[in-house]
Amino acid sequence: MSLMVLGGCSSLPANELDQVRAQVDWKTGDALSRFVQEVPALDQEIEEAAGYLVGTTDVLLLGPLGGSNAVAVLHDNRDQSRLYLDVHSLRMGFGLGAKGGRFLAVIHDPELIDQLHHGKWLVEPNASSNVGGESGMLRYRNDDVALYVSSDSGVSAGAGMKVSQVKVNHRLSNTALSRYNFPSRNSAHRPDGDAPRYWAHTLPFLGKRAVERGFNLPMPWGIGVVRADVRQEMRIDHLEVGFNGNGTRPYDFVFFGADSDLITEQLKIDAWVLPFLNLYGTVGQVNGDLDLDIAIDGNAMLGQIGKDCTGVIRPAVCYLFENKQVRFPVTADLSPKNYGVGGVVASGWRDWFLLVPFNVTWTDSDKAVLDGRALTISPRVGRGFALNRAGRMTVFAGGNYLDVRTVITGSLAIPGTDQVLDYKVDQNNADRWNLVAGANWDVTPRLSVMLEYDGFIGSRDAFISAVTVRF
Repeated sequence: MSLMVLGGCSSLPANELDQVRAQVDWKTGDALSRFVQEVPALDQEIEEAAGYLVGTTDVLLLGPLGGSNAVAVLHDNRDQSRLYLDVHSLRMGFGLGAKGGRFLAVIHDPELIDQLHHGKWLVEPNASSNVGGESGMLRYRNDDVALYVSSDSGVSAGAGMKVSQVKVNHRLSNTALSRYNFPSRNSAHRPDGDAPRYWAHTLPFLGKRAVERGFNLPMPWGIGVVRADVRQEMRIDHLEVGFNGNGTRPYDFVFFGADSDLITEQLKIDAWVLPFLNLYGTVGQVNGDLDLDIAIDGNAMLGQIGKDCTGVIRPAVCYLFENKQVRFPVTADLSPKNYGVGGVVASGWRDWFLLVPFNVTWTDSDKAVLDGRALTISPRVGRGFALNRAGRMTVFAGGNYLDVRTVITGSLAIPGTDQVLDYKVDQNNADRWNLVAGANWDVTPRLSVMLEYDGFIGSRDAFISAVTVRF
């Protein structure tokens, strides 16, 4: 019965978790007492060990497949903490029957305790038999661990391969793992509460102190994929023009109107380095078009290239440009690399949160078509909602400041002539601020999906999506 309750504890109200924890403590404490009665020397061995793992298990064998579920508590003698574990096993081979049992692992290697804090997969051959009552105790020992296993009841026989997954039960252990992908504090913290609290990760720095003060933290490392579709108006700060590869110089008689339509795909790696500060790096690819509208004053251009249109016999370009303004639409096909660094300052109280993401991204093209940088600051506030077994959903809204500064270079062959127009443009986005709204689905503490829209005001529209895995 306790295994069924434990397996569903993620959906239990908080006020019932104490009862489940007490039941698990009683079962594993009883199992430990029985082992010590059977092997009196265990008392001294446990006291001198780095820690010990004690649990109870139910096994079902049926034909070629079988399985078992175990309740276990890991006691760490180094800091007197305890951790509740779920152990799920799949047996492949041949078996028939059902039984219950108990096990004790006295752990001498501290590294093994640290591995169990993060979860562990085990693959091992297995053979067992039991007919009623208690069977003999199985013992295994090496330099790292001493294992004691006893079958207490049931009828079973089987042989084959067993694959086991050991996972931390975060609700029972109260491992301070946040239900969201940002640090949060649920309510007034009770330092003397029944549930032990601990943080098993190196990062963030000062994480254990934050946990002691009642904060829950997300998994420290993350890797994800981000896609941004951005369309916005651009304006020109500085323009240089030249002809036929002879260099460029500033000119007022040529002006540009510009729109950019870009898709950016990035790989993002992040880490919570402090309880409320996440830092990350990105690398990716930009693909899209930049539409430019060039207007050339014909007379000024003729003077620049040294054409005399006053004679009786005039060059052909005089008929094309004299006393005229000629417009040339240009579309630049862009595919530069980009890379960036950034961070997030974040904190939450219960289901409300405040985030301030910021980043700087540099764009670098091998063809020297587009080089630049973008600065983004995006304060936002939001609220989370429980989706029961489907995780948590957060919705947010705020503002987005984007400052894009780029340098575009290129050439354009002038139709009907042997002239080539060379240009160099310094540009930035027309509107710095717009509004942002979106949602983030924390499927589990390790997997999240985010969708965001930037727009509503100004000339910029952007859709951003991301998938992140935390560990």
